[in-house]
Amino acid sequence: MKRLIISGSPRARGRSAGVAEAVRFAFEDDAAASGSDDEVMLVSLADVRISPCTGCESCANNRGRRNELYCIISDDMLRVRSLLNACDELVLVSPVYFAGAPSQLKAFLDRLQPYFYANWRAKPKRPASLYVVGEGGDPHGFGPLVGEVRSALAVAGFALESVHDWVGLVSADGALPTGANVLTDGRVHPASACTCTGPEGTYPRVAGAGEAR
Repeated sequence: MKRLIISGSPRARGRSAGVAEAVRFAFEDDAAASGSDDEVMLVSLADVRISPCTGCESCANNRGRRNELYCIISDDMLRVRSLLNACDELVLVSPVYFAGAPSQLKAFLDRLQPYFYANWRAKPKRPASLYVVGEGGDPHGFGPLVGEVRSALAVAGFALESVHDWVGLVSADGALPTGANVLTDGRVHPASACTCTGPEGTYPRVAGAGEAR
């Protein structure tokens, strides 16, 4: 089993980094306890260079190229994509910026466009989960973030199965509540329950969902 954790925050240290590290340690502890040879990889988008999609449509006109996931932009997305392709399970950790994804994470999600033209969405879906962090206080929730992640990951052959709401529960330095199990605690919802279906925001409505800077 190969697990990939992506921290989508532009900050190398903070709430998202703390949760991502906690997930990594939990996976490694579970593997050690079970005696399995599971591999856990962690990528922080704060430490890589991923340029935004320019809409050039090179990936749409990719017929005949040896690389079905060809992108004209040459940056760290090539390395991150190789890890993404190799993993059996994906965990994405993200702060909430105006109810959605920060620009660094949005650039990563937009750069999954080649998977659409390569028809990876037709492949068997691998499981994915989203961990949402934030200081709290935004009445608009984080429904748009869930929708963006769910849509983009589906194109790349993942099914977003669960949303772990840690908004308002993680300190600014990334520390979880004492004794908390990052895999099971917090507020866990099926991804299908967290869609933005109207001006009221997130369903189920989560008190205190908000921004993380």
